[in-house]
Amino acid sequence: MITTISFPKPELHLFVCINERPKENPTPSCCPRITPEGVTELKKWLAQNGLASRVYCTKAKCLGFCNPESSVAVLYPEGIFFKYSTIDDLKKLISQKISEGSLL
Repeated sequence: MITTISFPKPELHLFVCINERPKENPTPSCCPRITPEGVTELKKWLAQNGLASRVYCTKAKCLGFCNPESSVAVLYPEGIFFKYSTIDDLKKLISQKISEGSLL
């Protein structure tokens, strides 16, 4: 049986790919460029800036496609995919959304 859970809906939810393929697979993957520890750092940054209850951040093993140039994240509720190189890039993205009034 499926039942709903009463829990506050975030204003922004960021899914960050941390998938790592075996070394013998030639297709690049997001990890080791972006590691689980990097996502933990981002979650701590959200908490330190009072955003943890408004902005959720979730590690994902695969978001459906890979980008050979950089790592991939998807931002909801917009459903927009982003390529980025560092956790600082994601912090800038969140800060930009805040300054645009997306989270106000």
